Amino acid sequence: MEFELIIDSHSHWGSSITLGTDVTTKELLRQMNYAGIDYVAIIPFPSTAIDSNDINVKILEETKKTDGFIPYHYIREDYDEDGFDPIPEAYCGGKWHWMRGWQDSASNYKVLDDGLLPGLIEKIRITGKPVIFEEELRFTEMFVDIAKDMKIIIPHLGLLGGNPYDFLNAFKGKDNIFFDSALASQDTILDFVKTLGPHRVLFGSDVPFGTMKSELSKILSLSLSKADKKLLLSENFIRLTGVRL
Repeated sequence: MEFELIIDSHSHWGSSITLGTDVTTKELLRQMNYAGIDYVAIIPFPSTAIDSNDINVKILEETKKTDGFIPYHYIREDYDEDGFDPIPEAYCGGKWHWMRGWQDSASNYKVLDDGLLPGLIEKIRITGKPVIFEEELRFTEMFVDIAKDMKIIIPHLGLLGGNPYDFLNAFKGKDNIFFDSALASQDTILDFVKTLGPHRVLFGSDVPFGTMKSELSKILSLSLSKADKKLLLSENFIRLTGVRL
């Protein structure tokens, strides 16, 4: 392999209540071996995490016994409960997904007016860890204005929240906003890298919606220097999360 270290920054693990699917450890290890990937950051499916916090616990337990797994913590909708911890120490970052809205389709703008939101943002900010943040473009813009110092990774180059190029234009001047490449076209990935710089784009596969091999091939085939590809494939993730491998 041309690169000593490759990290898939975005994959799901476990079962999905709404999709009726289950991404197993065996399947992720198979894809990692086939694609030549060393580590994978694993995220719960939203429907399962909303139903119960048990999946956050299970993901952490799985990473402790499986070499190559790095856990993300799903930030659940009950953030108003006493003692809520959005990103416990053992996790590399958080996942924010259409908070109290219609999953994958409509943001709930009432969240932005919640008096408890600033406290949640502060809890996240002081961890210094990134949040994979998925909402509509307008919601994301409003949230970013509130959470000025939070490190935010927008998955799929914004594909599920609107037009990727609208996201690019909205956030190209904000150095705390990053993007992952999962499911995006190779041309769009290259446009983002050229506009933002290679230090603000991360490689991700979004298994089971993409495969590690096919998503990685997009990055490896980009017309970029080896140094720039290393940023996308591992160095950006390590810098943002502070993970020790």
